[in-house]
Amino acid sequence: MNFWNLMILKDDFILSFIEFCRSIKTIFSLSRLRTIRKMRLIPKEGINDNLYIILNAPSLKTQDLSVLKGKTLMFVNRGFKHPLYSELSPKYHVFVDSKMIKGVWPVSWIDEILKMSPQTKILLPLEWANNPKFKPYNKHIYWLTWKLPFHNLGVSGACFSFGIQQCFKCIYFTGFDATGIAYEMIQSSDSHFYGNDKELEGKKSDQYVIDLLMHSRHLHDLNRLSIYCQRKNIELINITNGGLLDMFNREQILPILKTVNENHSLHSQH
Repeated sequence: MNFWNLMILKDDFILSFIEFCRSIKTIFSLSRLRTIRKMRLIPKEGINDNLYIILNAPSLKTQDLSVLKGKTLMFVNRGFKHPLYSELSPKYHVFVDSKMIKGVWPVSWIDEILKMSPQTKILLPLEWANNPKFKPYNKHIYWLTWKLPFHNLGVSGACFSFGIQQCFKCIYFTGFDATGIAYEMIQSSDSHFYGNDKELEGKKSDQYVIDLLMHSRHLHDLNRLSIYCQRKNIELINITNGGLLDMFNREQILPILKTVNENHSLHSQH
């Protein structure tokens, strides 16, 4: 084992220990245990169905999502800003970033989502279950009670964990370029399909040291996730237009918008 592999393994052990310590809180929290039992009573929602996870990378602007209408869809974070959100009416919308708890992201985003798509279930971390700001939305919330054994996957990891837990036959994902940190650093292009997150602007170099370390861990855990899925016969398919994620099988099932527009032009001429 070379030096850098040893450093990565060291980080794996440290992060696993930290996550174990965090999990102890759940063991000694009766309210969280009651929430877990309540969620486990809900039948598995993915049996004989496919899940399509829509993440927020810039490549999403190049894909025609209208072909997914009627499919079981999952959006995340500011994904409700997509122009087809109401039409697609996703079954799930996920928030796990602490910005929601800290008030950087307003809880009123949930109101906006439910106004556009009243049947959407809001998926939130179990750790937030006792926070009073979510009480008005209780009937719309599904609390996330299980995590993959990898700790640097962010909101995408929450989506994958839920899809696997709910036994979806195949889990497709798009809008995952894994290049956002580069766009943030050079400040010359959008990091998401809707532009840039304003709260991420004006970062100093010391913050980028942390962000780059986290991005490295993120890619490492995505490779670990790929191996995990292969061993457990879980179908996780990348349908993103481009991007870095070469560790997953890739399929091109979403039309590219340029091609779609050309086809529309041809049809209008006949």
